[in-house]
Amino acid sequence: MRKLISFLALGTLCLLLVGVTSGKPPAGQYKKQACSTIPECETEAKTYLEQAYEVEASQFCNRAVIGEWNYNTNLTSEEAEEAAAEASIAYSNFQFRAWNDSIRHWDFEAFTDSTIKRQLKFLNVIGVAALNSTDLSRYNQILGEMSKTYGTAKICPFNNQNCNVTSEGLNLEPDVENIISTSRNSAELAYTWEAWRNASGKPIRELYNEFIDLSNKAAQANGLSETSDLWLLRYESEDFKSQVEDIWNGVKPLYQKLYGFARFQLRKWYPQDFVNEDDPIPNHILGNMWSQQWDNIYDIVQPFPNSPGFDITEELQKRFGSSGQAAATEIFKLANKFFTDLGLADMSVSFGDKAVIVRPEDREVVCHASAWDFCDAEDYRIKMCTNIAHDDFLTVHHELGHIQYFMQYSNQPITFREGGNPGFHEAIGDVISLSVATTKHMIKLGLMNNTESNDELTLNYLMKMALEKIAFLPFGYLIDAYRWQLFDGTIPRSNFTQGWLKIRNEVQGLIPPTVRTEQDFDPGSKYHVPGNTPYIRYFVSFILQFQVHKALCLKAGEYVPEDPNYPLHNCDIDGNPEAGAVMKELLQAGASANWQDILEIATGSRTMDASALKEYFAPLERFLDEQQALLNYSTTWRNDAWMEKYSAN
Repeated sequence: MRKLISFLALGTLCLLLVGVTSGKPPAGQYKKQACSTIPECETEAKTYLEQAYEVEASQFCNRAVIGEWNYNTNLTSEEAEEAAAEASIAYSNFQFRAWNDSIRHWDFEAFTDSTIKRQLKFLNVIGVAALNSTDLSRYNQILGEMSKTYGTAKICPFNNQNCNVTSEGLNLEPDVENIISTSRNSAELAYTWEAWRNASGKPIRELYNEFIDLSNKAAQANGLSETSDLWLLRYESEDFKSQVEDIWNGVKPLYQKLYGFARFQLRKWYPQDFVNEDDPIPNHILGNMWSQQWDNIYDIVQPFPNSPGFDITEELQKRFGSSGQAAATEIFKLANKFFTDLGLADMSVSFGDKAVIVRPEDREVVCHASAWDFCDAEDYRIKMCTNIAHDDFLTVHHELGHIQYFMQYSNQPITFREGGNPGFHEAIGDVISLSVATTKHMIKLGLMNNTESNDELTLNYLMKMALEKIAFLPFGYLIDAYRWQLFDGTIPRSNFTQGWLKIRNEVQGLIPPTVRTEQDFDPGSKYHVPGNTPYIRYFVSFILQFQVHKALCLKAGEYVPEDPNYPLHNCDIDGNPEAGAVMKELLQAGASANWQDILEIATGSRTMDASALKEYFAPLERFLDEQQALLNYSTTWRNDAWMEKYSAN
């Protein structure tokens, strides 16, 4: 299963969300002068941003990212943990000092230079750096403890449940994920599902409760109501929550059609896990630890089992080897070539000697795939425990998409070195993967036989893609929809578990395999919750990627509407410089303009909409309609089923 989702390293999040504290101002720090007129103040602000802030912010950001990298790649080193905290503290102190001494004093709304105004608008929100030193220190400590708990969690195997977890325990990657993705033993899957949550989520429940208090306190110190307001600032829209809810409601019918077909097939494999036709699907049987994507049950729901499949793991291992640094490097080289053939930057530095692209044998690391920008326009790195497998092949392209974005906007002021909105960054790598995953591209690479295309092959391919893309949409929406309710108090602190079970049941149609209590904290078993990474960006990215993909395919002449010989789902932009030029323009803008302006330049539309996604999956939707009419299965689920899996104590 594709290991969505990468975490953007500290360098890309530092301006709003990084937690940092206090220290001695560096020698030669810029001193704000007393300006008396708007033109004088604007000139002063411009000079400060270009000559002082830019240099210092890049230096502090670099040190903070280095510290975070060293800790994430050596979790058991107390020295690395302390150094990361110190660098984070120093960076935060700089952010606060820059705001307090200079930035907050300029009435930038009257300035005429739009670039200066935009920078100052962003810089006047300093995130958690607004906390006092005691609160900020505790905030950083909590994040460190939660991250360490997740990164070092292990579970005992199903057949040795009383093992010595230190010496015999299984890591999430690859051990636990392999079990969840390949086992068809419901008892083993249910045990593994629960054991991971006991090891990773349950221990941080009280920490997360404290985190909410401090995070909300930081938001309020920035003049906002609560944390979700801070998280959503970069979307520059007052009704953004309503926008994403509307988009979700628009794609929900397609999800329900996929859901109904999948449940119908799963009932044949796991009859003991269903009682009624409209029972929600149990979380543990969908082939993914979090049920966020379902492609590991492709063999169960494949429309035409006798037609060719789409897993290239065997071919990759034949060509590059089954494991190891050399094999992983070759996969990265092949992925890098896709970008350079579009006329984009060479990213070899990101998987070179400083990178971590296989799991080290001598230390614990956070294996979750991530791309890192070290804020100096030179150092970029991938951190990933790469498996030589189909899913990781696509993940490599996704991570390199982040690196390409870093490189392309590296000439922007540091304030603008981010995606057009947070979802843009996640979308870019997946735009590339939409081409890479096609049978056309796999055949071109020699990783798949040159099988003549037919309707059965197309529907098999689209089903596999839907299990990744359509199945993900409710999960991508609900992770933050749940946390927003924690931050604003809609879900009481005493009902963390109740609120989680309810929203998963209602939105995604899933229930846990075992009873959950208010001692548990199942959301904490997902990396992005202890890692404090907003998640709605991934929902946004899954909508945007199809919009951008369609625009690039039209530019490349690979997609011709209404022409069955050039469908959107088989478009491959590989080697097309015109498509590459459109992508380069989008990436180079960074966050220098409103994301809607950037989107309009690339696609001709200023708004997010799911029409391209629906167009891509139109043949599959017709097939699902036919199957539902033929087999007469339900596509809905009981919204109150979660109550049977909940106990307060």
